[in-house]
Amino acid sequence: MSAPSLNEALALMNQQAFPAAAAICRQHLAVRADDFNARHLLGLIEFKAGQLLAATKDLQKASRLPVAARFKAQALSNLALVLQARGRLENACEALQQAIEYQPKELAFHLNLLGALEKRSDWSAIIAHLKGFTSLQQHPEARLSLAVALRHTDQNQQALALLETTLNSLDAEAEWALNAAILNQIEPVIKYGQQTNQAAHWLTQVADYMAEEGFATLATPVYQAALELDPSNVSVRHMLSAAAGECTAQAPDAYVESLYDQHADAFEERLTGRLGYQAPTLLAERLPEFTQGAINTLLDLGCGTGLCGQALQPVLHPRNLIGCDLSQQMLSHAAEKSVYTELLHADLMSTLAKPWQADLITATDVLIYTGELSPVLQAAFNALTPGGLFAFTLETCSHSEGVMLDASGRYRHDAQKLLKNAQEQGYEVCVAEEFPLRREQGNMLEGALIILRRPC
Repeated sequence: MSAPSLNEALALMNQQAFPAAAAICRQHLAVRADDFNARHLLGLIEFKAGQLLAATKDLQKASRLPVAARFKAQALSNLALVLQARGRLENACEALQQAIEYQPKELAFHLNLLGALEKRSDWSAIIAHLKGFTSLQQHPEARLSLAVALRHTDQNQQALALLETTLNSLDAEAEWALNAAILNQIEPVIKYGQQTNQAAHWLTQVADYMAEEGFATLATPVYQAALELDPSNVSVRHMLSAAAGECTAQAPDAYVESLYDQHADAFEERLTGRLGYQAPTLLAERLPEFTQGAINTLLDLGCGTGLCGQALQPVLHPRNLIGCDLSQQMLSHAAEKSVYTELLHADLMSTLAKPWQADLITATDVLIYTGELSPVLQAAFNALTPGGLFAFTLETCSHSEGVMLDASGRYRHDAQKLLKNAQEQGYEVCVAEEFPLRREQGNMLEGALIILRRPC
């Protein structure tokens, strides 16, 4: 009896029936080990199933098979995606460069390489690549990559000139505005923004980009111009407070919701790739040591696109995995992972107020939007069953008040002061360790992993 077709395997992969899809590929490979289509598809299935090491091996094998150059190039391009997901950016760039050697006219390979080089902050390599392929500079995305690289190498005037003729997207306009601001040309930026459709929105988006790139001071007059047009905008007020060093109790829900709705589609790729975010993986490694028996209810606060749930589900096998988030767009991506039994469009405090009796509560990269954590600690304590765990990450600082609002709009906490507060509320401390949370402006941002237990 012949094996089902690879088209059936592809359909099963698209239905997230990964074991069945992989089994068909392996049946084909058992008959012919050099079957490129089966090997390549198996690598893609493993990638989508989160089996990154296996995907790496099979896509490498596929790229070495004696097939036409275009097939080798496609396997190498997909291999680069897997390597980026593993944080192996240098190897990903090498794979993409090989793909380009096989198919130098394939625009997607060049754009993917530029994206990978940007994640590595390898600005000189971006400039060199675009000089070697000058025709690429006619493509808006490649042109923008070159402008960003020029800015990072202090060639702001060249970046400004490059972008002035191609202000055809908000991304290009924001980069143009940042270079103009660096060159003390902020007034033309504000005037340009005031003449756009939805001027307040444009000014806010551009100021957000400036702040995110580390230029909060330059962003301040742009935020102020936006606030003049939209005085009720709580997001702008929050960022102005951050720029001024004023520590508020928490970021407005509307700010957090808007921020993540805007970035939902590119969130995972940016966080795990460019920013080197590994908190869910670290939690999956550390939590099994402290869990006691079966997990009935796992509550994932601020679940986002489901990275934490995806990492914990195959390790802890919770009967009920419940996620909540302020962003409906993020929840839509989380639903696609098919690991949550329930997803709630809600803030963390209203979620914690429910009578969960949770065995485990997680909050990775969530408490960065709350300044006053004492109420959160108390609410989580009440939502836990005796013996239950509260595991979360923080951006850390040493501050006399125990917390500061950074110019990024995120809160940083003094881990030692927080631990003292937690113990006063009745928690036992299981884990309190520093780790590199994510990359920010070329440097790793220090964070802390905290695991607390409600005593039995």
